[in-house]
Amino acid sequence: MWGAKPQSLKRLAGLPKLMNKSKKKLGFITLLIAASFVLITSGFAKASEEEDFDSLILKPTQKVLKLRRADVLMRRQGIFKYKKINNELYVLPLEEKNIKAKLAKIEKLKKSGLFDLVEPDYKLSFDQSSNEKNYISVTKHLPVDNLMIVNDENLPDVTTNDSNFKSQYYLKQINATKAWNLTMFENTVLVGVLDTGVKSTHPDLKGRVSGDDLDDLIGHGTEVSGIIAANTNNNQGIAGISWNTQIVSIMVTDEFGQARVSTVASALDRAYQLGVKVIQISLSTNQFSFSLRDAIQLAEDRGLVIITSAGNSGVNELRYPAAFDGVIGVGAVDKNNSIESYSTRGGHVSLVAPGTDVLTTAINGSYAAVTGTSFSAPQVSGVAALILSINPNLTANQVRTILTQSADDLGSSGKDDDFGYGILNAKKALELAKSL
Repeated sequence: MWGAKPQSLKRLAGLPKLMNKSKKKLGFITLLIAASFVLITSGFAKASEEEDFDSLILKPTQKVLKLRRADVLMRRQGIFKYKKINNELYVLPLEEKNIKAKLAKIEKLKKSGLFDLVEPDYKLSFDQSSNEKNYISVTKHLPVDNLMIVNDENLPDVTTNDSNFKSQYYLKQINATKAWNLTMFENTVLVGVLDTGVKSTHPDLKGRVSGDDLDDLIGHGTEVSGIIAANTNNNQGIAGISWNTQIVSIMVTDEFGQARVSTVASALDRAYQLGVKVIQISLSTNQFSFSLRDAIQLAEDRGLVIITSAGNSGVNELRYPAAFDGVIGVGAVDKNNSIESYSTRGGHVSLVAPGTDVLTTAINGSYAAVTGTSFSAPQVSGVAALILSINPNLTANQVRTILTQSADDLGSSGKDDDFGYGILNAKKALELAKSL
C-alpha cells in the first residue's frame, strides 16, 4: 500500500518493444540504467518520508489495558511521557533523532509483547501549492438589493450581492449557482473542519463558526471554511457554497502547521461528540497508518461523511486519508476542466473540483486566492452539506453515492486515476438527493 507504480517505470518497461534488433543491446543497457536511477531516487524519497515522525502510536493489548498497574509495565520499557489519545491508543514522543534509532525503538516495543500495534505517528501536510497567498484585486460588480430566483426548467444561475461574487469562477464551474435554486435555507448541517482552527471573527464568517478552536494563526483552516460556509448575500466578500451550514472548528495542527495521525484520530472522535455530519480534512500523507484507518472506519460507522484532499504531489501515488475505503478524495482541475499538474493521481481520487485561484476568506480579515487540492475538497464538503440540508436522513454511503453518480465524467470513460468519477456537479447532486 505504498502507492502506485511510478509512471516513469511503466514507460521504461515498454521501451524494448519499440527497439529494432540492431539497437536492442544498447537499449537494454539504457533501460537498466534509467530504471536503476528511478529505483534509487525512489528509495531516497521513501527513507526521507519514514524519518518524518517524532512520536509513536501504541495500542496496548487488552490484557495490559485491564491491569491496574499498566503504567509500571510501560515504564519498564522506557515509556514515561506517553499521552492517551482514546481508550485504546497512546502517543509516545521519541527522544531518538535518527531513523535507525527510531526503527530500533519500534522493534523493541513490538517484541515486548505489551502492544497489539506500534507504528510511527506520521505527519500530514497541507495540500496547498504554496504558503504564499495571492491577495488578488477582485472584479467588483454592482450589488443587487434582493436575491432573485426564477424557478424554471432551465434553472438559471443565482446571483448574490456579495461584492466579490464575480471572482468566484468555481461556483459556476461546479454548478453551485444553479443548485441554489433547489435549496438554501433548509436544515442546518454541521461541517467539521479538521485544520489550523478558524478565524471566527472574520466579517464573512461571523456567526458561522463554533467548536473548540475559534482562532487561526496560520490561515489554512479559515481559507477552507470560507469556501464551505462564508456568509452569502450579505453585501460583502464572497458567497459560501452551503448557505445554512455551521463550521465546527477542530485544530489538528501544531504551531508549525503539522498535523499527525494521532491528532486527526482524536479530532474525528471529538467531531462525532459535537454532532458533526460532514468532515473536511485538507491534509494528507503517502504513509499508510493502521491507527488512522481504524479511526476513519469508526467515524464512517458512526455516519460521518468524510471528504479529504487528494494530494498535491503531482504524481500517481496513494494519499491518505483519501485512499481509505469510503473516503471521498478530491483532486483539482483548472478553469477548462483539465487536470492540474500538482493534483495527485491515483485510485484514491473520487472527484475533482476547481483548485487554482480559489477566492476565499483570509485571517487578516480580507480575502485570498489560494491554490491546491486543499481548496477543491471543501467545495465537495459544501455540496455534501447542501445534500444533507435537503434530506438529513440520508446515510453517509448515500451521500457519497449521490456525489459520485452526479459528477460529470471527465477523461477516460468511468472512474479513472486523474478525475475519479468526474467533476463535482452541485445541481445534479441536489436533484438526485431530492429524488430519494
